[in-house]
Order: sequence, then structure tokens, then C-alpha cells
Amino acid sequence: MTANDVTRPAEGDEPTPAGEITWQDGNVPFSPHFGDIYFNPKDGLAETRYVFLEGNNLPTAWQDRESFAIGETGFGTGLNFLAAWQCWDSDPKRSRRLHFVSVEKYPLSRDDMIRAHQSWPELSQYSKQLAEIWPHETMLPGVHRLSLADGDVSLTLLIGDAIECWSGYDGNIDCWFLDGFAPARNPDMWHPDLFAALASASNPSGASLATFTAARIARDGLESAGFAISKRKGFGYKRDMITATLPAPVGESDDASDLFEIADDPWFNLPCPKKTKSVAVIGGGLAGASCADALNARGVAVTLFEKAEELASAASGNPVGMLEPYLTVDDAIMGRFYEAGYRFSHRKIKKLADQGLVEADFCGVIDLATSDRKRERLDGLIARLGDKPDLVEALDRDQASERFGLPLPYGGVFYPSAGWVNPPSVVRAFSGGIELRLSTTITAIGDAEHGKVLTDENGASYGPFDAVIVAGALETQMLDQTSWLRDHLNPVRGQITFLPEEILSNLGNGAAIKCVLSHKGYITPARDGLHVFGATFGRDDAHTDLREDDHAFNISQLGKVLPDVAAKLSPDMLQGRASLRTTTVDHLPLIGPAPDFNAYLASYGDIDKGKKGARYIDAPYHKDVYICTGFGARGLIGAPLAAEILASEICDMPLPLEKALMHAIHPARFIIRGLKRRQLTA
Repeated sequence: MTANDVTRPAEGDEPTPAGEITWQDGNVPFSPHFGDIYFNPKDGLAETRYVFLEGNNLPTAWQDRESFAIGETGFGTGLNFLAAWQCWDSDPKRSRRLHFVSVEKYPLSRDDMIRAHQSWPELSQYSKQLAEIWPHETMLPGVHRLSLADGDVSLTLLIGDAIECWSGYDGNIDCWFLDGFAPARNPDMWHPDLFAALASASNPSGASLATFTAARIARDGLESAGFAISKRKGFGYKRDMITATLPAPVGESDDASDLFEIADDPWFNLPCPKKTKSVAVIGGGLAGASCADALNARGVAVTLFEKAEELASAASGNPVGMLEPYLTVDDAIMGRFYEAGYRFSHRKIKKLADQGLVEADFCGVIDLATSDRKRERLDGLIARLGDKPDLVEALDRDQASERFGLPLPYGGVFYPSAGWVNPPSVVRAFSGGIELRLSTTITAIGDAEHGKVLTDENGASYGPFDAVIVAGALETQMLDQTSWLRDHLNPVRGQITFLPEEILSNLGNGAAIKCVLSHKGYITPARDGLHVFGATFGRDDAHTDLREDDHAFNISQLGKVLPDVAAKLSPDMLQGRASLRTTTVDHLPLIGPAPDFNAYLASYGDIDKGKKGARYIDAPYHKDVYICTGFGARGLIGAPLAAEILASEICDMPLPLEKALMHAIHPARFIIRGLKRRQLTA
């Protein structure tokens, strides 16, 4: 919401923010900005069932399906979602999974959501579960994926303008709830661009739609987007409402190529999903364990292969990792991806921590303004989000020192929801119940009659599997299907240093570190008697020996913010750990199907000539092989979301990211970029 995004007040009145609500008849929210209530106070639930459920032939439409996706244009209080979930849950012939994707520009706070739900006591068992996972913090623009009913129900919220969100999202939606404030109250939403976006985001094999209105703006807009319109008796006093269908393209067949629309970027089109029962995951670190967990939650049998004797043996084996948001001043792609990644990881890891399955402390993180450039960036962050102290809070030097527990030389910002996590405990929690193959180095992925077969360094074979995810680090470049990535994956050595807790206590003032401090390095509160600080960032260094020079570097960095502590340290007295991270040149991970490098060159070799995307074939991939790597030092806030993305692709679910971000992390981006810049030739 911008400062200008307000209603025009009557003379003498204060302007009303567009997202603000008031209450009528006890628990009925009302929007002064739009001059409309969120639901019918007398019979809102009955209206929802009549208009949206019956209007879309539910529950019949989802019966005996593997999955079913509902799209919506205004989440509001969540009434339509709760009604659909209840209907689905009570249907013995329901689909295996239900996906609900909805857009909302002004999401209600958790407390307001709970209050609104008091109007429907018959939905209490569902509204209670929604309230439990509804974010306590401000929901920033972007895609938010929530999981309910042990993963069988997914709620994907697109926070932002309805037209912009649906225009930038691939949904494969089976039916639409065209809801929102009435056209007379909010005409900007009922725009031809919205209806075109809904058609584009629909299931290529066809979709249905229902809406409470029969206004001409809706009828004409839907028809212009290709929907076939029907009228139906409206609910209650309303004379008419609209139902519609979007027919499948003429000539539909079982050929997967018919399921692709003509795209501007066909080289990023995802392969058509198939029924997947078994997946092999190569790599037993955070990325691999995250993939195993996401697929296991969808009922897929997973076998996890790890070359070492135990899981989390590389960078994921560090005793402490920062779970810190990556908030940015602007709308840069990397910031948007890691913003989404942080909120997904935080929600998932905190739930596991609350259950006692993961070791973590959400004590907050202070990010110090250690230079003029850093201060400028943090000032910009506060300018963007300073009215949201639940996400970020500005601190002066004294406030930062008080919050941290020791004197600090600078102020900065505080992230209250952040903290530290023990990564091995996350890997263990994610891999629980998964079949493990330890001390197994996979050297080849081959094809068999019934799927993919893996071969290890001793010649033993495993499989067949319906799909394979390569989630290792540098070993990714050793497999034929992904060997081309050797030019795009770089090793970065990182050494952390352990600081015995008693050294701090010996400072004599009884001080204790109370939260994580991030500067040019970081230091954490004590865990098992040790603080962790560091870390080095040695590019193109693939060795993991412990080095006193690296301890000295870490001490030097620490001395710039905690000189009294650093003065008591020497490299020869300290222990630590060194491991490798894998980064990419654009600092974004590689997530998606594995491109067939040679086929890409042959198919798109003249892409630099500026031809339209429709002139090219859809992306050629190594069949049923996927990639998940390249997170650098951000695995904790990147890998769980990456796993959700891959599991959604493999299991035919709506995706947890918008198209622009999906393209930005697609493994083929380096090939396409190279061809466009004429750095690669066919």
C-alpha cells in the first residue's frame, strides 16, 4: 500500500487506508475504502456454497482426481476457502489433494481473520487450523504457500493486485471463484486484463468459473477472454449470477505437446507432469533432505543417496546457521526469491522447532551498519518497511547494544522473527522416514524400461525410479546430464570459528550475547557452551582443512565490532569447521528440470536473431531429471522453498512462485543467456 492509496475523505475527515477495516453487526468486516462488506452477514456461507461450490459443480468436478486446483480473485476473510475445504473434506470421493490459489491485495491480520471467522461456527475446525498457520507478521507482496491437512490441502496466497498477480502466475486452475468487492465498488479489478489472465492461468484441458454478479462488465470481459457464459438464478434477492466454462483447445490429444500454450519463453516451459510414485534424490545435505521431505509429504516414495557416511556432512553440517531474512530496498529478482524463501523456511522450521524436532532459537538478528554504503542500504530498507516493526526495526547504537548484550560501535536494524538454527537437526527432521543409502557415490543416471536407474562407483544399480533430483554440490558436474554446469557452479570455502562461552564470561561484566549479530561476518549466542563466528569466503577453493590463517581472518573481522572479545583470542587456541558452499555467478540457485544442453543449442541456436518465442519448440530436457543446487550460504532460506517448487512440478501442483522468479531460477537460464549474448554457439 502506498501513502496515496487511500479513499477521498469527506471534508474534515481523515483519509482511510485502503486495507483498513471496520466492524459491523459484531463480526462482519467492512471496507471503508470500497464501501462494501466482506460477506453477507445473514447468509454468507450459504451464498458461498450456492454461488461458488454449486456454480462450479463441486464436489462432482474433483471426484476421483489425483489433484484439483481452485483459483480465486479475492481471498478476503477466507470464507470461500473454508467452505471449499469443508466440502472437499466431507466428500469420500474427493481428489487426493486440493489446491486453493487466491489473490489478496490487503490481507487481514491474524486477529481480524480470527474475529471474522466467529460468524461461522460450523467451520470452526477448519478456521482454527487456518488461524494456526496464518502469518503473525505482515504479509509482503509475492507468493505465500501454506500447508494444511498434513499437506493434502495447500493454500497459495498471491499478495498484490489481482491483475498483476494472475498475469504473472501459471496456475493450471481447474475452476475459478470470481470474487471480490462488487464491480460498482471496485471497477478497477473487473478489467479485461484480469479475465485474460484467468484464462491464461487455467488448466489447458479446460476450466469452469462462477461469480455472484451478472454485471455486463463481467459478462463481456469473460466472453472476450474465451469463456462460454451461462446465467443462473442468483442467490437470495439477486436475480442472476454468471457461470462459465473455458473449453479445451480444439484438437486436444494425449500428446504432451498439445498441453503447452504458445509462450514468450518456450525454453522455460516445464515438462508435462506424469503420475510419480518414486523419486531418487542425490545428495544428503539440506537441499536433498528438503526435496525428500517435500515429496514424502505428497505420498511419493523417496530414496536419498549420500556419498558420505552420514547426512549433513558438508556445509549443512555446521552446528549453527543464521535464519535471517534477505530483505531488499528495491524489487530485485534475487531479493524477491529469498524473501519468499525466508518466509517459507521460517514457517516450516519454526513449526518443527515448536514440536521439538529441530534445534533453533528465534532470538532475533541485528544487522549492523558497518559502512556508509551499508547504512544507506539499511536506511532504504527502513524507508520501505519502517512501518512494519514486526519485520524490521531501526536501532541506534545504544539500542543495538542493549538488544545484543554487549557494547556495539554502530546502530543498524533488528529482525525480530529471525535467529539461529542447527542445520543437522533440520536435515534429520526432513529425512525422517526416508529410505537412506549412505556411503554411496552415484556416478551415472541411466534409462530403463520402467524409469531411471542409478549406478554407483562400484557398478551397483538402483531403481527404477520415476524421477531423479540431483541435489548435490560440486558433484553435480560429474553426471552426464548436468556436466555442462561445471562452467556455472563455483566452490566457495567457508571456515567458521568456535568461541568458548567462558571467554566472554571472563570479561568480568557478566555480559552475554542475547541474539545473533550480523556485520561483515556474524556471531551467535552460545550453543552447547560455544559461540560460532565467521565466516571466510574463499572463492574457487575446494579444500576443507582447518587453517589458522582463516581463524585469524575471522578474529580480525570480529575485532571491528567486538574489539574487547577479539583481543582475548588467538588462532592457535580456537577450533572450528571448514566446508564448501556452491554458488552461481548470478547468486541464484538452480531449480528445475535438467536441460539437455546439446538439444538446447540445436533448438535455440539462432535466438540472438530476435525471433519470437512462438517460432521455437518447447524446452528439451533430460526426461525426469531435476536439479536443486547452487544456494551458496543461503541454503537455510532457499532449499526448503526449492524443494516445494520441485515437488509441485513433479506432482502437478500449482507453483509457489510467480513466473518471473521461476524463470530466474531455471537451470536453462545460463544457456539462453549465453546464446542471446553469442557466448555460446550451436
